[in-house]
Amino acid sequence: MHVAVGPAPRRIPLAAAVFDMSRGRQALLSIAQPVLCVLIALGRLPGVRVAVLGTIAALAGELAVYSLNDVLDYRADAESLKAGKGDVQGFDIDTAFERHPIAHGHVSLSLGIAWVTFLCAVFSVSAWLLSPLCLLFFGVAVGLQVVYCLLRRVTWTKTIISGVMVGIGSLAGWVAVAPLSARALWPFLFLAAWETDRNLTNDLADIESDSRVGLATVAHLFGPRTSARAVFGVMVATVVFAGLLPMPWPARALAVAGAVWSMIWPAWRLLRRPTPALAAAHFNHVSVYPVIVVVALLLTWAIQGIA
Repeated sequence: MHVAVGPAPRRIPLAAAVFDMSRGRQALLSIAQPVLCVLIALGRLPGVRVAVLGTIAALAGELAVYSLNDVLDYRADAESLKAGKGDVQGFDIDTAFERHPIAHGHVSLSLGIAWVTFLCAVFSVSAWLLSPLCLLFFGVAVGLQVVYCLLRRVTWTKTIISGVMVGIGSLAGWVAVAPLSARALWPFLFLAAWETDRNLTNDLADIESDSRVGLATVAHLFGPRTSARAVFGVMVATVVFAGLLPMPWPARALAVAGAVWSMIWPAWRLLRRPTPALAAAHFNHVSVYPVIVVVALLLTWAIQGIA
């Protein structure tokens, strides 16, 4: 039986705790990542069967990976909570009720493992009905997630592993509907860079508690200013890759324009003042960017269809 090792916060309903263990809001946004790959691979909207099975697979897969992070990291999360991490002040797109419910003791470790197992089973069935290759790409992504968690105190380069994990996991959507081709390189690079930016930003937001427990992050090892510069540099790469996505040029233009609010302005503010509060705000903005890119593509198709 899992015993809570973190502080004892307010009691929340079990459903709310499971939702936040699964990063429910973030998981719903993350569906945009494989969806983008599906849309680019097909060059059109998918049929009803692919859309239904793909949505089930994408949601189950995203929830599973986020939940797995809480399961694998519950001891480290408990240490961070003791070091003052706690609940975020202000809006946090990653958390609806509380951070790390397993570490808080509101979800047992056994329930967390059972939930991850169930989600993986749902993903496996729906993904297999689309393409067995989906399982391979998802399996690689899960393996990289495990490696990422194992390296939390070893090296800051785990941030790059996180980016590769998201890129490969998103390509599960591509292989679900089309053979893998050279065109898939661009969404992979875009999503890998985007996740790296997001990861760096989140580490800067949590620099105080991460430093107290010795987590190996760019922010902790090299300082807030170097971390903000890294965020800005990766942000530039992300926006460049968005402009190179194999989509119609109006969609690429809209995607780059959307980056002004979601990526460029928050990163510029963070570069000027590399504080945890601005990093947390940047994280909220960055998390929405793949959705903006998907909307840009769908809007372009709608306009072209009318024309």
